[in-house]
Amino acid sequence: MTGADAVYYFSFGHYRIAYRIFGNGPASLLAFHGFGQTSRVYWSLQKAVGNRYTVYAFDLPHHGNSQSSIDQLLTKTDWERLVSDFLRAHSIKQFALMGFSLGGRFALITAELFSDWITDLYLIAPDGIVRNHWYDLATRSAIGRSLFCYVLRHLSVLTNLGHGLTRMGLLNRTFMRFVEHSISTPGQRQLVYQVWTQTRLIWPAIDELGAALAKRTVPVWIFLGAFDRIIPGYYVRPLFRLLTTYQLTIFRSGHNRLIELTAGELAKRPAHYLPQPGNGHND
Repeated sequence: MTGADAVYYFSFGHYRIAYRIFGNGPASLLAFHGFGQTSRVYWSLQKAVGNRYTVYAFDLPHHGNSQSSIDQLLTKTDWERLVSDFLRAHSIKQFALMGFSLGGRFALITAELFSDWITDLYLIAPDGIVRNHWYDLATRSAIGRSLFCYVLRHLSVLTNLGHGLTRMGLLNRTFMRFVEHSISTPGQRQLVYQVWTQTRLIWPAIDELGAALAKRTVPVWIFLGAFDRIIPGYYVRPLFRLLTTYQLTIFRSGHNRLIELTAGELAKRPAHYLPQPGNGHND
């Protein structure tokens, strides 16, 4: 069994969370993947930073090998206790965080809850900074969730609405293709509904988080794709004004290759390299 295939588990409440371990460096890094992925996507970090970090890459709730015995709303308190148990079990006192897309939201809320523990924060096209009005419409109220469930069961309603909004210029065409790809099977539609509705409280308080990161001068590394229409750069911009120290890297890429490109970029950087205030560059 290769390092990418070895899966470990820990339990908290009704959750059984799967994770993989990459690298054997002296520092710890917790990594969270994007929607529809598994922790295996972080295998490239083994070669890139495995001598600096021991990477604990998680399967997010409802993804990969992670399981829950009941369908239940995940709260910030639940997540804080879950992460606390994991850190205690592995004797981790300080750690870095990495999150891609949906996993960026989990990285951000973990940074908020454990700001005194964080050494570095790596954000790859992160969700969780700007609230999407479509997401709020689908998840915030019981009526919205019922409507969301209905359109997922009657796919033609959703696709006709989406294509209509695209023709009107109210929805990006690339994003619409991403949506169609993400809900093409019954299993995918169930995953979308579970993740959207049951993790709707996992949203960071960005102003408070930004203040905590700035106060503690936590290095923040942000990686974006110039052609990304899933998490475009302006979704992340509100975080910039809250930070005193960050490094922005923009790849000539869309959304899907950003973990791989980020690993390649980190592999080129010396271990002691730290971002400068408000600094950024394009690749």
